Amino acid sequence: MGRFWAGLRPRPGRGCRSGCCGCLTLAVAAFLCLSLILLVYALIPNSYPRYPASARGVLSAARYPSVSSLPWLHSNGRLVLTSSGQQVLLRGMNVTGLMQAKDISPGPIPTAKDFQQMQADGFDVVRIPISWSLLEPRPGLFSTSYLDLIKKVVALAAAHGIYSILDLHNIDWSARYGGDGAPSWATAGSLPTTFPAPPPWNRHIAPGVLASYFVFWSDLGGWQRDVTQVWSYVAGAFAHDSAVAAFDLWNEPHPFPIPPGLFGSKFLLPFEASLMSRLASIAPHQMLITEQSLDFGLPTYVGRVPYPNQIFSSHVFATLLEPPWQSPKPQYASPLRLLENQAREAGGAPWVGEIGGPPGTASSAWIAREMNQLDQFRLGWAYWDWNEGGSWAFIRNPARLRIVARAYPQLTPGVLTELQYNYQTGVLKLAFTGRPAGRSLQIAVPWFFTAYQVLSSSDPRSDLSVRLERTVHVLVVDIRDGPDHHSLAIQLLK
Repeated sequence: MGRFWAGLRPRPGRGCRSGCCGCLTLAVAAFLCLSLILLVYALIPNSYPRYPASARGVLSAARYPSVSSLPWLHSNGRLVLTSSGQQVLLRGMNVTGLMQAKDISPGPIPTAKDFQQMQADGFDVVRIPISWSLLEPRPGLFSTSYLDLIKKVVALAAAHGIYSILDLHNIDWSARYGGDGAPSWATAGSLPTTFPAPPPWNRHIAPGVLASYFVFWSDLGGWQRDVTQVWSYVAGAFAHDSAVAAFDLWNEPHPFPIPPGLFGSKFLLPFEASLMSRLASIAPHQMLITEQSLDFGLPTYVGRVPYPNQIFSSHVFATLLEPPWQSPKPQYASPLRLLENQAREAGGAPWVGEIGGPPGTASSAWIAREMNQLDQFRLGWAYWDWNEGGSWAFIRNPARLRIVARAYPQLTPGVLTELQYNYQTGVLKLAFTGRPAGRSLQIAVPWFFTAYQVLSSSDPRSDLSVRLERTVHVLVVDIRDGPDHHSLAIQLLK
């Protein structure tokens, strides 16, 4: 071994060239040693905290009363279901009004009128980005006024039959760096807040941003403990509220400067497991959402945290937000197929936490095709965004209304096997397996439809009972006991 290191030592005496070669050899050897260490580290199996037994059961209102009338939801690792076994897709909007952000212009705080309109459009979920900076403005000091505001918005949504998903949002680490998320006291000191690159990459790769992420994911500054305490504070407030369907633990996890594969296996998953076990002990019946890491197209890693009641989410903007080193190509099915595969690996029901695009005919055409693919994959989603201050706001793009506000099954008495919707003709086709006795098929009907006709059904018409409940914008289909396989085609009419 001594001869090995002696052979690597620079040997001056023949000028700079020999010394430089020796230094280069040392550098290569150091790189190889570091790579070997990281490889061995990556191969060591993770150990995860014990998951509380109290959080493993399927919930019903009788077993675990809620302050909300909305039924408890849970994930079986593949689907989101009610306690009676009806499949739920969860489709709706993001709202930015509760955020503190500089990368976007947050919209106004949503009101009862907003949720009334969302319900009329057929939406049944709202993803609410919330800010660590507002929850914990000073270390260890939690804001009761901000939590009360979150409670108020959740209650307003629930009053219109809309579930809430609370998302701890983070882009470019903090508003200090021009993004959103962490409070200014949890940042990497006086490192530069920008980088000489075109926006938004001047923020994405700013030294302060990268250093802050490294400190957080390496757990060097105690910030993971702070985030756990913040989430515990929120979870405690909603533990008995079935209207909060899920906690979205961390928006778009950012791997850099840690290599993506190593980041996922040895940094992200242990943090998520620790946080999930903690939240399950406080609020045992909310679903927990983990997200696909933001890897800018580089190889990523998806592992399984062996806990129940999970959703795995991705954000499907596809060609609209490609890194500058990638050539944009039309992609519709591929990111959704990737989501399905990764969700299967992660052990969570697949769901799309963000989809949307800027105004314009080309963007609307892309979104229409993507929405059709979301139907074919039978996926739920939350559109970005309802009413943000920028140009993406859904309510200020009227051409998007009929594309995004779609007819779809909100509650399916079984498992969906087919879903197609033509927003131009109003024809909805679906199929599912399961015995629907005592469980209704409930179809969202946007307000601009006022009538319907049944085009075809695998069940005899005499076995169908169909009624349009206009006040809640739902078409209720009751099917008498029959075969395990059912199909239905309905045309919605103006």
